[in-house]
Amino acid sequence: MEEEEFFRLLTPQSLVQIDERIAEEKAFKKAEKQAHEEGEEEELAAHEEEEPKPNPKFEAGKKLPLSLKDLFPVEYTSKPLEDFDEFYDTQKTFVVVGKDMTIYRFSATNAVYLLSPFNPLRRGALYVLVHPLFSALIIITIIINCAFMAMTEVPAGWIEYVFTGVYTLEAMIKITARGFIINNFTYLRDPWNWLDFAVISLAYVTEVVDLGNLSALRTFRVLRALKTVAVIPGLKTIVGALLEAVRRLRDVMILTVFMLSIFALVGMQLYMGTLRQKCVTFANFTYDNSTEGNDTLKSFDEAWYEWAMDTENWKQIEGTGEFLICGNASGAGECPSEYICINDTHTNPDFNFTHFDNFGTALLCTFRLMTQDFWENLYQITLRAEGPYHSAYFVIVILLGSFYLVNLILAIVAMSYDETQKQDQADADEEAEERKIQQTMHDELREDYHEYLEEKMSQAKSQSDTSLSDHENADKISLRSNKPDENGQFLSVMKKQPSLSLPGTPFVRRNTKKKYKPNHADHQPLMLDNLPFIDDPNAVTPCSDDLTMNLTYKQFIASRRGSYASLLKRTGSSRRSSFASRDSRRSLPKSPRSPLEKPGKLDTPWDWKKPKDSSLLHPHDAGDRGKLVENGSINGSRMDIEKKSHDGEICHPHGGKHVDPRDMMVLKSLLAHAEGHRNSRHSVMSDYLPFEEEEEPLKDRLYKRFCSWTCCPCYLKFQEIVGLIVLDAFVDLFITICILANTAFMAADQHPKSPELTEILQNGNYVFTAIFASEAFLKLIALSPMYYFRDGWNCFDFLIVFLSFLEMALDGVSGLSVLRSFRLLRVFKLARSWQTLNMLIRIVAGTMGALGNLIFVLAIVVFIFAVMGQQLFRDGYIAEYGDDMPRWSFTDFLHSFMIIFRVLCGEWIQSMWGCTNANGPICVPFFLLTYVIGNLVVLNLFLALLLNSFGAESLSGGESEEDKEPNKLSEAIDRFKRFGRWVKVKVIVCLKVKMKAKPKANEREPSPRVNGKETIPDGEATFSNGTLIEMQTKFDDDEISVQDKSTTIVVEDEKKAEDTTRPNSRASPRESLSSNSHHSISDDDTKLSLTKVDADGEPEINEVKVTYANYPDDCFCKICRRKCPCCIRFENTKWGKKAWKIRCLAYALVEHKYFETFIITMILASSIALAIEDVYLEERPTLEQILQITDKFFTTVFIIEMFIKWTAFGFKKYFTDAWCWLDFVIVGISIVMLVFELLGMEKVGAIKAMRTLRALRPLRAVSRWEGMRVVVNALIKAIPSIANVMMVCLIFWLIFGIVGVQFFAGKFYKCVDEDGNKLSVNITKNKFECLEKNYTWINSKINFDDVLMSYLALFQVATYKGWIEVMNDAIDSKEIDEQPEREVNVYMYLYFVFFIIFGSFFTLNLFIGVIIENFNQQKKKAGGSLEMFMTDDQKKYYMAMKRMSSKSPQKSIPRPSNIIMGWIFDAVTNQKFDIGIMIIIMLNMLTMALEHYKQSQMFTTILNHVNMSFIIIFTVECVLKLIGLRHFYFKFPWNIFDFVVVVLSILGVALSDVMDQFLVSPTLLRVVRVFRVGRVLRLVKSAKGIRTLLFSLAVSLPALFNIALLLFLVMFIYATFGMSFFMHVKHQYGIDDCFNFETFFRSMIYLFQMCTSAGWDGALAGITNEEDCNKETVRFDNGTTIYSDCGNYKAGVMFLTSYLVISFLVVVNMYIAVILENFSQATEDVQQGLTSDEFDLFYEKWEKFDPEATKFIQLSQLSDFVDYLEEPLRLPKPNHFMLVKLDIPICEDDKVYCRDILDALTKNFLGTSDTPGEIDVNEVDKDKEKIEYHVTSSTLMRQKEHYAARVIQKAWRRYRNEKGNLPSPPPYDMVISKESDMVTSKESDMATSKDSKDTATTIHEDTASTKSVKSDTSTKQTAGSSIDVHIEIPESEITEETAMLSPENRTVELRADSDVVA
Repeated sequence: MEEEEFFRLLTPQSLVQIDERIAEEKAFKKAEKQAHEEGEEEELAAHEEEEPKPNPKFEAGKKLPLSLKDLFPVEYTSKPLEDFDEFYDTQKTFVVVGKDMTIYRFSATNAVYLLSPFNPLRRGALYVLVHPLFSALIIITIIINCAFMAMTEVPAGWIEYVFTGVYTLEAMIKITARGFIINNFTYLRDPWNWLDFAVISLAYVTEVVDLGNLSALRTFRVLRALKTVAVIPGLKTIVGALLEAVRRLRDVMILTVFMLSIFALVGMQLYMGTLRQKCVTFANFTYDNSTEGNDTLKSFDEAWYEWAMDTENWKQIEGTGEFLICGNASGAGECPSEYICINDTHTNPDFNFTHFDNFGTALLCTFRLMTQDFWENLYQITLRAEGPYHSAYFVIVILLGSFYLVNLILAIVAMSYDETQKQDQADADEEAEERKIQQTMHDELREDYHEYLEEKMSQAKSQSDTSLSDHENADKISLRSNKPDENGQFLSVMKKQPSLSLPGTPFVRRNTKKKYKPNHADHQPLMLDNLPFIDDPNAVTPCSDDLTMNLTYKQFIASRRGSYASLLKRTGSSRRSSFASRDSRRSLPKSPRSPLEKPGKLDTPWDWKKPKDSSLLHPHDAGDRGKLVENGSINGSRMDIEKKSHDGEICHPHGGKHVDPRDMMVLKSLLAHAEGHRNSRHSVMSDYLPFEEEEEPLKDRLYKRFCSWTCCPCYLKFQEIVGLIVLDAFVDLFITICILANTAFMAADQHPKSPELTEILQNGNYVFTAIFASEAFLKLIALSPMYYFRDGWNCFDFLIVFLSFLEMALDGVSGLSVLRSFRLLRVFKLARSWQTLNMLIRIVAGTMGALGNLIFVLAIVVFIFAVMGQQLFRDGYIAEYGDDMPRWSFTDFLHSFMIIFRVLCGEWIQSMWGCTNANGPICVPFFLLTYVIGNLVVLNLFLALLLNSFGAESLSGGESEEDKEPNKLSEAIDRFKRFGRWVKVKVIVCLKVKMKAKPKANEREPSPRVNGKETIPDGEATFSNGTLIEMQTKFDDDEISVQDKSTTIVVEDEKKAEDTTRPNSRASPRESLSSNSHHSISDDDTKLSLTKVDADGEPEINEVKVTYANYPDDCFCKICRRKCPCCIRFENTKWGKKAWKIRCLAYALVEHKYFETFIITMILASSIALAIEDVYLEERPTLEQILQITDKFFTTVFIIEMFIKWTAFGFKKYFTDAWCWLDFVIVGISIVMLVFELLGMEKVGAIKAMRTLRALRPLRAVSRWEGMRVVVNALIKAIPSIANVMMVCLIFWLIFGIVGVQFFAGKFYKCVDEDGNKLSVNITKNKFECLEKNYTWINSKINFDDVLMSYLALFQVATYKGWIEVMNDAIDSKEIDEQPEREVNVYMYLYFVFFIIFGSFFTLNLFIGVIIENFNQQKKKAGGSLEMFMTDDQKKYYMAMKRMSSKSPQKSIPRPSNIIMGWIFDAVTNQKFDIGIMIIIMLNMLTMALEHYKQSQMFTTILNHVNMSFIIIFTVECVLKLIGLRHFYFKFPWNIFDFVVVVLSILGVALSDVMDQFLVSPTLLRVVRVFRVGRVLRLVKSAKGIRTLLFSLAVSLPALFNIALLLFLVMFIYATFGMSFFMHVKHQYGIDDCFNFETFFRSMIYLFQMCTSAGWDGALAGITNEEDCNKETVRFDNGTTIYSDCGNYKAGVMFLTSYLVISFLVVVNMYIAVILENFSQATEDVQQGLTSDEFDLFYEKWEKFDPEATKFIQLSQLSDFVDYLEEPLRLPKPNHFMLVKLDIPICEDDKVYCRDILDALTKNFLGTSDTPGEIDVNEVDKDKEKIEYHVTSSTLMRQKEHYAARVIQKAWRRYRNEKGNLPSPPPYDMVISKESDMVTSKESDMATSKDSKDTATTIHEDTASTKSVKSDTSTKQTAGSSIDVHIEIPESEITEETAMLSPENRTVELRADSDVVA
């Protein structure tokens, strides 16, 4: 009989047991059901018990937990075992553990009805299936198959059969091992296998039948690539997060489709047919009305129509194939001269895909706007056709659709990733905890073992010869006992002896199959697992000191194991509940022992696990052992061998001299045997061999021998000297400077490079290589390789030096120029001393693990879509385009990959047009799916991952490491500072000594002044602002740290000294003495905090706090007054007093509330004046004059304002405020302008440039507009981190830029003809041929000729604007001065792919990361997320929005008394009525979507009739509601909305006829029709998930409004700058007659487009155009002027890049951050707390039960009411016991108060017992005072009363049976109603009888513990009188329901009517 163990092989007996357990459970459930039906409430509370759940640790596919790995017997691998997860005890399953310790779970039923779990065939299949090589083989096959699928040329047919064969074999093995589908854990129950099964079936079907088109389905074979996910562990998290995200995106997807549909419907109404307007030339049109040669005469109209519809006569846009769109509205695009604008042509732009002519394409257009893909094109053509005011439509769609919805998707993906991440983290932590415990055990053992050995040794020495004979009944010690045991046998260590055997270690089951029959099940362990168990407790246990010495370690371990086991027990690393219960359940059929015997050792829980018990070298009685096991750890680190035994037979612990040496030999061989037995297994103990014997691994020994350079002493001395030099801080500084210089040298590379420059750069490279090489070599000597290579940075340095030498060696070899780019990695050495770079590199490295997985998933997704695209669309492309193939196509794998990659970057629409052109509409779903999965989900996951690691790695994370290794760079700089300070102090002290006239009275010399600040000598406390701050200043040199007396420093502002860190400054000890113990304290010297302590006159950015002081600061600052007594004298003179009065007046003026209002008005007026100065100003001379006068007026006003403020605040206060500085600078510029104007120099260029700075005036509004100031302050706080990220971006990009220069410098030149078309290589091969043939050789505008140009090119690539042209140039490039050839260098795509991944995905997303991280940090300070962006009033609104829960139930609208009105009322308040209206609204939406351009007359008529009928229906609904609800109708906002829509619809119909008569513009009519769309919005009312999303939008509106204001301000300033710089730029590239900087409005429209980075490449080309233009401005005599229309390259690049960084990277990302914050806040509210929605719903439902709004309902209704509620407050029936548990108060007349219910349900939902509700307690009390609120009982009390009544009745029955002849009591159901509701009227009689006062129930909670029912029945009670009963619920009768009561609540005293008791 094997011992009971955790892992047991599956046997037929196991299956029998499972069947028995299943039968038991069924019986139990049946009994339960019966009990339920009989209504025995006491027995039934089973629904309260939680459902058992599977143990997550033992999930199929997971690895065996660490704690069990050590226990697992190796011979059990790949064999069926009984399931060790308790959850499956009653299911037919078994598990198999594979070789890699993975758990597999199978169904224990017969597979395919034939193969039992014991069938050899199935066993074989199981073995193969769980083998790690099997899955590896399948993965390799899949990968090879994928590679074949990616090939363009289809390989031989037989290969396909090979793959199909392998997959079939795999499926057969799985089906054989698992079964097919019927049971759990069978083949088709796993979704991954559905895929396989479908693929294999298709393969066979297509072989047999020709499916024609369906064979395209075989493309889905590529989905098999997804199976690799199932194998790689880290991928599970990512895929889990993806699936979780997709599940959660349901609501957002619905909302998105809904909003997009609304935008599409509005777009259709507005722009149907407008994009067909074209410019047609009439120059060559002639009408021939002669009939000669014509059979039929065409009318003029027909001829013109034919001419106009001919595409040859349309105006084309240069450089593209598109036609120019024009419009006839004001401000719309105009046609050139000799062209006329006509509408209703037959084509739309972009292959006829871009238009709003029907619902489908309109939806596609709005989706395109939402994803911001090439939306600038749609925006521009629509505005050209309809006029600039239509930009409003786009602004709304971009703000709501794009910014909001897309970021909601990001928010959801981020949250689901966060959650899966947390889950994974928890698992990892648990595992780490287990490892840690093992490690601590190991360490403790090591220490204790040493102590123990020493102690044993000393004991052995000091021991006298004691023998066991001193003790009674003792034997001579030998391994053979001379006394026979009970059976008369001798104990001996002979293997033949049946009474003794070597038990298996408790870790590994033994494989020696000894057949021995134990006469006692109680094996006692002798010594761990090396000596036999002794069957008989009376047998002698050998014990001797030598034996102890030999075995000490083992036995020692054993003694320690107990504590280990207990630790493991605490971590709960194994089974869910107690093992004992399970063992007891299982032991009955298995164990032959009688139940009376003591439990065996192996039956106690955990015994099979870790032999904690084996420390007992002699038998204890079972009880003691049990205690020991419970305690879990054996006391004492040594063995405490107690003298205890059954019959006194005990071994003396120190009897060392009487052991037979031969016996020792036997013992040793036994040990060796056991040792071998153990070491052959993976046992824990192998880790714990005696520690002395641990050998160093070979690697370490080699490392020590060859890498620790410790030779002769002179070498060591040399090493020390080298170390002193090379490890010095100055050397570090020097190396850093070298790195920067080296970077500059590498960046100096450019295309037309003079030989001198080449030589300088080459020599520079040699010098730097030498410097870095010598640094590495010297460090290697100083540190010796052993320590040198332990630092990652050193390895990095060494690698770079090695690569530099390699590059020099291979200098001549062509194609190895790539090696040069490795030099660039030196830039990263900066990270050593640059924190942020270090942090970001750490973040990038930290995410690499997860990123690796994500990139793998991304790669799989890209691969799958690329192969699918290639298989589906390749033939279509070849057929459609032939040789003229577009660059972006699906012809081969590389091109397919690039298209999919481009979709991931967010550009799908252009590739889709090309695809649809070739393959038809099937491309649309393909591209949309790719976009949604690839971009919205997977890429957002990428971002989520970055944000996540940002959260984890906030700026503080890196500092702990830095503390270990001081930052040498800052130390070096610090030395310079200290030197400077030292010199300064010396100079000052000298001067003081010289200037000293005479000593002061108190003989203390004045303290030196530094930086114009007074410093205070030691020990003198000085007060300023009433604050005294004492600081400890530490001066420590490198070795010495001198701590001087504490120095007292005055700190101007308490806030600045809040956070103090350790001082960075170091000062020499001499310095502290040099100034006569007066420390000169300068700025850095006392830098005890990150902010400056001394205010040193520099502007600090702090908010202008409104101080309500009534008088200004003193005239002169304190220092002046102290130094110069005349100041004080002046203050006291007559003039001084007058001046003071004037200052007080000025102060009062400035503080007046209207002063600021006036100034803001002035600022706004001056800003408007700036906006008016546009290109048309010269045509309006009067306006120009007015503007000049107002400009002077504004300047004067602002100058006066500045003087008043100076007077009021004094200079110090004015100039220490940053906003005042801003005012000062702007006013200063205006003054300078005025002066120059008076001197008549305003025409000078520099002055003109200065004029443009007036554009900054609007900035002054920021400080005065609270909402904006809040945002700007938040931004300013973020500037340092944004600047840091910016620098890191530049460094990342610099590397790519330099590599780009090396790859492409000078290679973008090409030869073009007169029209600018590139010539093919056949015509001209290189520059010389080109120039010979008189063509032009030109360079691309965006190129890589030097590093600055490459930055611009990379910026275009990173923002995906203009990047296609850059990439085309790159992949066409050949050598310098050779004509490019199409796609000759196609692998250069990879350079851009890498750049986009690292330069764009990473670095640009770091901006979002940094901004969000910054918000979170500021939020922690401010105490809430949005509070930073809101003013006080807005915060109030926000709080009101968040907590609308203080509502009380509304009075439901009274039903009218009139019969007909009553009927109508019932109808309109019925839910079915609402549902009907909803259906009609959806139908209405459908009919609106059916409209399309040029629909037939009949279709139009039908739609009009349908629309009329809808209008009638809605009008009727409105009228009915008005009749039914009367004036209450307008109480609900939705009703008002409906009413408005109905009125507008009727107006629309009425006006349409009138408008037709009066020829009003049809646009107005359309706008009126748009209002119909509003009806659709009513759908929102019914969808809860969507309401949450919209709620989060509503909550974030104030903050978003402020950010939008800031964006508007930025756009305003840039628009005025743009107008002054680029007003006259020539119309070409991105600048045309509609989009330019000529007027303010056009500039704003253009800048709005570019704030999403859309189309900025075109704008840049336009405003930087310096060649093709008029260079000079010409003025004619008649006053007209032709301006120079050249752009300005430098100004243009600066203007656009700065605008993009500010708007696109910062402000828009703030928008994103706010949305993410709010959404997570809203969902948190939904998940954790209750939103106002829930409370609204509660009261909505309440109205049904309490129509009069009395705030009470009957107790009998309570159960129905809580069941009727919506989740999460709902308590579904049966809810009786829940209500009892909630203890809801009951008021008079058995009523329940609404707030009490809500409160109880809220607490129940939040899981708290004593939180005050959402509402303030006082409010509730006030509320209760208003109404009659008297609590008489509670649900819990009622339950006790019921129980008491029941007990009394039982007692009464018993009493009656004893006495006999008493009247029978009333039936039970009269007393207690049988429903699980509350109380019938009968019980209320029992509870409160209104007839007599003395029958009132008194409830007394008694804590006395009486165990019996005391029923005062000694005297017979007559009916009508009352009896007193004191009841205590006895222990035996405590049921589920009473168990909920706390013990003291179980006692109830009742005075009940005796007729009830009767």
